[in-house]
Amino acid sequence: MGSIGPAVCRPESKQQGDLFMRRRKFGTALAAVAIATAAAIPILAAPASAVTGCGAPGGIFPATPGAQSGVKFDCTTNAAANVNSITIADATNTQWHHGAARTVAVTPTPSTNTITYASGAIVAGDIGRPISGGCIGGAAFIRTAAATSATLSVNNGATCAATTATIEYTRSRVLTDANCSTAASSNLTSATATFAAADLRKSVSGGPFGAGAKITAVVNATTATVTPAPTAACTAPDTITIGAATYNASNAVIWAADPNTKQLTNSAAPPAGSGQAFSCSGTTLTATAAAVTAGGGFSAAYAKLKVVVIGTTTVTTTATTGTANTLTLAAACPAGVTAAAGTAVIGEPGGNAPKNGSAMTSLSAELNLAPTLVATQDDCNKNTFEGFQVIGSWNNPGSYGPGLAPPVTVSTGQISFPTAVISFAAFVRPQPTGDALLAGAHYEFVFPLLPTTLAVCTTGTPPAPANPTAISFGINPTVLATAPFLPTGSGNPADPSVRAIGPQTGAFAGKYSLNNSGTVIATGALPSCTIQAATVTPSFACGDA
Repeated sequence: MGSIGPAVCRPESKQQGDLFMRRRKFGTALAAVAIATAAAIPILAAPASAVTGCGAPGGIFPATPGAQSGVKFDCTTNAAANVNSITIADATNTQWHHGAARTVAVTPTPSTNTITYASGAIVAGDIGRPISGGCIGGAAFIRTAAATSATLSVNNGATCAATTATIEYTRSRVLTDANCSTAASSNLTSATATFAAADLRKSVSGGPFGAGAKITAVVNATTATVTPAPTAACTAPDTITIGAATYNASNAVIWAADPNTKQLTNSAAPPAGSGQAFSCSGTTLTATAAAVTAGGGFSAAYAKLKVVVIGTTTVTTTATTGTANTLTLAAACPAGVTAAAGTAVIGEPGGNAPKNGSAMTSLSAELNLAPTLVATQDDCNKNTFEGFQVIGSWNNPGSYGPGLAPPVTVSTGQISFPTAVISFAAFVRPQPTGDALLAGAHYEFVFPLLPTTLAVCTTGTPPAPANPTAISFGINPTVLATAPFLPTGSGNPADPSVRAIGPQTGAFAGKYSLNNSGTVIATGALPSCTIQAATVTPSFACGDA
């Protein structure tokens, strides 16, 4: 989404033009090419009489079910409002990158569907999980698993070598040999499918299957019933995706129960959303109740995932089993994990995870910038507005960069904003049961601590911003640098690269909270966006097209 070029600030007079040239230094650490190709590039007017809050013209685009969709949030604050943290609860129909994976050393046999590995590296619990890497064919998933070899759903390439393969922790997968009929039952077949009870109520998409299609019965490993039935027979062999979404008994899309790659962080005297996330004693890692509510829980499906626990020492190990709030580790916990210090990284990035450092967000601001932060700025009493833009880059759990504040207790990704003057960060926080800000499962985009109070000109005692400010950030649905690319169909179909819309239609809106050191300054709903069913005529009803 967004514009086709960078924002341009045009001075209204020669004097302002001279100031404009001096003010540009704030963003000189950014690459020009990244600015020119960023997600949403808003052009902000000077906030002459701002009202504290977030709203129009931000929005979602594209606005169709299943779209890889970007979003833009626009917020302003008045001269008296001192805001240093922001929480954006994204709409309940959106999904953010979250999937867990592990890596395994394998040797694919050329032109066959066989891979070999060290004894026990792949187990029966991996059957149905996508696998990628090296010469492994596109859309491959594991069909059978023996002690030292496994068969896949597709053949490997003709030229192969030993490689590190990524195994996705999901049964969401792609069938490349599907056949289907318009019958009411047993209407989907695939020789490689390995259908099982775990596939019930997973979505079925592609080919002639329509909106809301889901598996309602598993007949055997090669045959399933999809409801509603397709309107036409498949053009066999067809390519069909299983499990891009999961439905409940009421046919509503539900939160994915698949494991998440995530980071749990303990901190002291935290900004809102931080604190103790876990404890570690013996070989047991235990998530706090607050962390479990924020998506930091586990299950038996977390077995064999990589776990890195950092205290005063670091232990890299694996999970042997899990419950709702505990992981049993293969090695003992490190020293130095306390309620106020420690980090645990669960899982590894999936095959389609954003690469660390890839640009995916733009943040623009307009404010009366204090010369105490950037010495080249003019005096505060000039009451002039400085405009700047920085590009945010994605970091996966375990690779977070430094910021002004510790990460939130549970996060599935960090967006870092490094500049020549100061660096800060936002985090993607899962909320699988909803929270006080927004009911229903959703993801949140959280700035625990923005450098606003350091950057703006202030007045009074205690000091408060002397002028209004405006801030806008746009998020790409995919990162700007993802190479090397996976073969088509590889990876986890239920895990977007950054952000996507689920298969729901109707009006959806997120909410925001503007805060200062834990005190809520303003809260409210973001602009509503109606997600429209796909038609032959594109709709531009939502967002900044």
